[in-house]
Amino acid sequence: MNLILNLRIVGVVAAMLAIFQVPTLALAWHFDEEIIPFVLTLLTTIIIILMAMLTRRTLFLGMQARDGVVAVIMGWVMMILLGALPYYFSGIMSGVDAIFESASGFTTTGSTILADIERLPQGLLFWRSTTQWIGGMGILLLAVAIMPYLGIGGAQIMKAEMPGFKKDRIAPRVTDTARILWSIYLGLTLLAGICYWLAGMPVLDAVHHAFTTISIGGFSPKNASMGAYPPAVQWCSMLFMILAGINFVLYYRLLFKREWGPLGDEELHWYLLTILGVAAFCCLEAFASTASNDLHDALLHGLFQAVSLVTNTGYANVDWESWPLYVQIILMTIAIPGAMSGSTTGGIKMVRAIVLFKVLGAVINRILTPERVIAVKINGKRIPSDLLDAVMALGFAITLAMAVATITLVAMGLDLQTAYSAALTTLINVGPGIGMVGPMDNFGAIPDNGKLMLVFLMLTGRLEVFTVLILFVPHFWKPDAILTTNPSVETSLRISKRKME
Repeated sequence: MNLILNLRIVGVVAAMLAIFQVPTLALAWHFDEEIIPFVLTLLTTIIIILMAMLTRRTLFLGMQARDGVVAVIMGWVMMILLGALPYYFSGIMSGVDAIFESASGFTTTGSTILADIERLPQGLLFWRSTTQWIGGMGILLLAVAIMPYLGIGGAQIMKAEMPGFKKDRIAPRVTDTARILWSIYLGLTLLAGICYWLAGMPVLDAVHHAFTTISIGGFSPKNASMGAYPPAVQWCSMLFMILAGINFVLYYRLLFKREWGPLGDEELHWYLLTILGVAAFCCLEAFASTASNDLHDALLHGLFQAVSLVTNTGYANVDWESWPLYVQIILMTIAIPGAMSGSTTGGIKMVRAIVLFKVLGAVINRILTPERVIAVKINGKRIPSDLLDAVMALGFAITLAMAVATITLVAMGLDLQTAYSAALTTLINVGPGIGMVGPMDNFGAIPDNGKLMLVFLMLTGRLEVFTVLILFVPHFWKPDAILTTNPSVETSLRISKRKME
């Protein structure tokens, strides 16, 4: 493993993170707030950058797949630790709580330990939203765009960090692909911010929510989340949550290539149909639970919860924990697939959920008619058996991780409902759960050891299970080990490549 190269990449990540820290420092200065926490964080970041710059560029031996995985893990751990410093230096949070809040931001999970969000200074609130915007697309993907100027290739970084995008390289050069994806991401963010402002949201709040909507993060500067704003803002939020959950490659092909074929994409159809189906159910439940039987409120509350949970954003405009428990379980369950691959969503991605259901149907049909040869297809293209194996292995790995995490949290004293939903919501990066960690509650009551485990689950969910678990395989660290790529990543890549043809 090329340790010098990995340290250099961590330095690049720290440098880019320092750039994002400057607006936060300026905002705290503008509001005449305490700036020492941000100054100390910036100084710490600069020290790390200087240490990385001392490494000799001539020692680079080229980046292999293993270097990409290690660099991604190191970069994310560095981001989380540096991102926690403003919270910790401000004295508002303990070290563990600061790490939890930082990890929740960068992984776009949206879970929080804060009972009263509005008491935070504006600078910290802005940093909180900024971490989600950085994490949505991934600062390492942004770093890929400038790495050639440092003599570092970025293809292995993109493979390990952005499984949703690797499958559809937009441009021949990976750096050009990274720039195009970030341009689309920035464009959607600007459009969302303008629409929020026009809908009646204050300018700074519009920036906060533009960052956390397009990143599908769910952090809000208000305790009531989107429920603190008028209906026009909530309808606007639903629109951009849906847009953020669509494969960014489709935007490129529609807007720049003028191709209309992506509109027939099977994953897109299932994504929209899932939203409509869950929304219809939630609207009926919201209508039945509203004393005034207000149709508009029922539509707004039901549709909003469906969109928020399907996309894994985690916003709320009503305390849906007051709805019957079976409805809460349904909402948590539909969050598991997430939105489309190639978006900023969490979850296992809609395309994998489709494949799992088709595999289930194929197995049942083979039992009934053993003589038939049944192929699993996406958009009319047959999926090879090795890709099916990888998808099923991912499903098993997530189930196993969920079981272990739930048992561990129960052993720490949490009730089963809270333990299960806390493990699920962090692993799929959705944010709110049920029980003690409901949409209007927080994770503050979870023991510190439990919070650190949930941080690990957040990172595992954001980078996908195999990217993290592969570090625990002894063969990975052997000098002669040959690593091509994450099998789960390869699955998304090849499935989507076939379905987009």
